[in-house]
Amino acid sequence: DILALLVKTELAPSRSDARRAIEQGGVSVNGEKVSAIDAVFAMELFEDGVVVKKGKKNFRKVTV
Repeated sequence: DILALLVKTELAPSRSDARRAIEQGGVSVNGEKVSAIDAVFAMELFEDGVVVKKGKKNFRKVTV
């Protein structure tokens, strides 16, 4: 889920901080804004790499 992804990539220190960032509209995945706290992404999406962004300047590329 998106909350665990934000915590694992160290973009958010906790799940509650990640939830707050999503509710405020500051999280995007591959350029698309994430508005649902329970968003889940397919594993096939991570093969090529996914860019997770929190705010303006904090982003990570995630691959599996």
